[in-house]
Amino acid sequence: MTDAQLDNAIVRHTQSASRWKTVCFSALLVAALSAASMGVAVHQTTASAAAPAASATATMQSQAQPTVSPSPTPTITPTPTLAQVVPAAFANLNQLDGSSTLASAGVELNEMQRSQLMERIEDFRAQGYQASFVVVDMRTGAAIASYGGMPMYTASSIKAPYIVSLAQTGAVDINAVATSATADAAGINRLITQTLQVSDNDTYEALYKRFGAAPTMQWLAGTGATTGLNGYYGDVTAIDLARMWVNSYDYLFGASADAADAQGRTWLAQQMRSSLNSSIAAVHGEGEIVASKAGWIYGEGNLYAYNDAGIVIPAGSMQLGERPQGYVLAMLTNACARDDLLTALAQTVDDAMRAA
Repeated sequence: MTDAQLDNAIVRHTQSASRWKTVCFSALLVAALSAASMGVAVHQTTASAAAPAASATATMQSQAQPTVSPSPTPTITPTPTLAQVVPAAFANLNQLDGSSTLASAGVELNEMQRSQLMERIEDFRAQGYQASFVVVDMRTGAAIASYGGMPMYTASSIKAPYIVSLAQTGAVDINAVATSATADAAGINRLITQTLQVSDNDTYEALYKRFGAAPTMQWLAGTGATTGLNGYYGDVTAIDLARMWVNSYDYLFGASADAADAQGRTWLAQQMRSSLNSSIAAVHGEGEIVASKAGWIYGEGNLYAYNDAGIVIPAGSMQLGERPQGYVLAMLTNACARDDLLTALAQTVDDAMRAA
């Protein structure tokens, strides 16, 4: 092969290779574009198929979302003041069934309270005694009674309410008496102290002879009381004795500390603490306020009585006019010298009041 022929062969081979490169590149380019086109199509199809699912999920979440309403404003029941509790107490005392073994007004006893109180009542009856009691919750005015309408002899349990009536009606100037401001006031101070602390009958009779029953009857007006004083002593129901002590609570602890007779009221309440033979005081500690007056008689004039009544206020209680606490309890029985029976009843009543 000549040189010219060789050169022509090389040129033809180069041209042929160039054409094959162009064809291959074109084929690759078409394949790549086709693949890209297919990839885009697949991606778009997948996205289109997924979109409704995402939309459905969002719709389900939207439908499942609960509607949140604003929380209602809580209702706050204010604590009754003593000015509200006292008339409520008198109203509940009026509603009590005085002939019932166990009655209540303004409160519903639970089974345990009812069972325990009934057991104490049966303790008296099983041993041949009569007993009645009334308790008033001074936080609410609710009342509980057993034979609360049965008149029984007061003995000396009437002495404290009588003296409170003298102070509250103004028959005596209790501030002057408390400080023995005059000779006459000092004399009344001695009479009251002896009557309340050691149950002196002579000093009580001296007070009664001077002031009579009128202050007490005036003091009881509007309370609903149906029994009162008939001479120095007399028959009274536990419901009416409880009314007297509700009145006493209101007077002794209801007025503000800067009231005109604050000093006298404080002194008077103090004379009723640690009262002689008080079953109520016996079941309470030193930190609690117990203002009470017991009464007893063992057959003189064929009369039998062993009674106690008063006020119990928990330790630490303050501003009782705005936030009254504690309770009033009146117990009238003929269970002479049976401290055990009265103390057990006083304790059970206290347990019921604490659980209320």
